[in-house]
Amino acid sequence: MDDALEIMKVSILFITYNHHRFVAEAIRSAMAQDYPDLELVVCDDASSDNTRSILEEEIKRCPPHVTLVRAHSETNLGLIENFNRGMAACSGDIIMVMAGDDISLPQRASRIATEFATNPKCMLVFSNWIRMREEGQLLPGVCGREKDQTFFHGPRPDNIYAGGKGAGATAAYRADIFRAFGPLDNSKRTEDRCYWVRALLLGKVHYLAEPLVKWRVHATNLSNYRAGTDTTAARKRILRNMLQRQSYGRQFRKDIEHAIREKLIDQKFAERLFRIIRHDRERERLRRFSLAVAPWKLWLGSAFRLMKISPSPRNLLRVSFADLPIRISRKRRERRWMKQIRKGRS
Repeated sequence: MDDALEIMKVSILFITYNHHRFVAEAIRSAMAQDYPDLELVVCDDASSDNTRSILEEEIKRCPPHVTLVRAHSETNLGLIENFNRGMAACSGDIIMVMAGDDISLPQRASRIATEFATNPKCMLVFSNWIRMREEGQLLPGVCGREKDQTFFHGPRPDNIYAGGKGAGATAAYRADIFRAFGPLDNSKRTEDRCYWVRALLLGKVHYLAEPLVKWRVHATNLSNYRAGTDTTAARKRILRNMLQRQSYGRQFRKDIEHAIREKLIDQKFAERLFRIIRHDRERERLRRFSLAVAPWKLWLGSAFRLMKISPSPRNLLRVSFADLPIRISRKRRERRWMKQIRKGRS
C-alpha cells in the first residue's frame, strides 16, 4: 500500500458454520494478510461439528498486529443473523468478508484498502476469484471479468444492480453502509445482493480484475456448490433459489425507503427503482413458472403483469414472452435444466 495514502482500519469478518474440513486453512489465510492495521472478527454460528475447537486452536497463533474479536453465537442463527452480529462487532473503516471455506490471498486486505483510500465515493469493492475443488486443487482460469470496472446508477437507472453482479465471497464494504442502513431483515436470503444495492444508493461499486480469493467449490456451499447430476433434489434446489431471488425486493424496498427519508435519493429516482424491483421479481417468477411447467393461468397472469410493469416500453412482448419456448417445449426446457445443473448454481 502507498505510504502516502491514509491507513484505514480493516476488519476481516470471518463467517463460518460447519466448516471443520476447511476452516484451519481459511483462518490462517486471514491471519496472514500483509496489512498493518487489521482486526479479525470471528463469527462461528454454533457449528455442530468441531469447527469452533479448530478455530480456537488456530487463533492461538494470531500475530500481534492483528486484533482478535470473538463474536460467536451460542445458538444457530442462520446466515443473515450471524452476518448482522458480525457486522455490528466490527470497528474498522472497511469490512472485508470472508467465509470459513475459502482462502484470501495475502495481499487481499492491502489491495482493497488502497482501492477504498483512493476512491472516496466507492462503497463496495469486490474482486476476481479462482475456483478450487474441495481438496484444494485449483480449477483452471479465473472467473470474473478481465478489466477493472466501476458500477453506479445514472439519473435514469434500468437495472437495480447497475449492470453488475457481485460475488459475496470476494466482497469488502465501507463500514458506512452498515451505519447508514443497519442490519438486514432476517430471511433465507444471502447478504451480497442486498449490500450491493445499499452501496449503489450511497455511491459506487468497484471491481478489481486481480483475483484475491480462492473460492472453494463443494456440495454444501450456498452459492458456489459443486455441479451435480440431474436429480429431483437438484431441480428442487434450483427452483428454491429462484424463489429466494424473488424475495430480495422486500429488503431493497425497505432500504430505498430509508434512503428517501435520509434524503440520499429523491422520490422520482426511487419510483424508478421501485418499478425495476417489481419487474425483476415478476421476471424471476415467470422463469420459475416456465421451468416448473406451472398451469397456463399462472404463467399467462405473470407474463401480462410483466408487460404492465416493465421499466421500459420497448420490446414488451419479447421480454414478457421470452420464456414461452421453455414453457411449451420439453426439449428446450430440458436443455435449460441441464444448463443450470452443469453450472453448479441456479
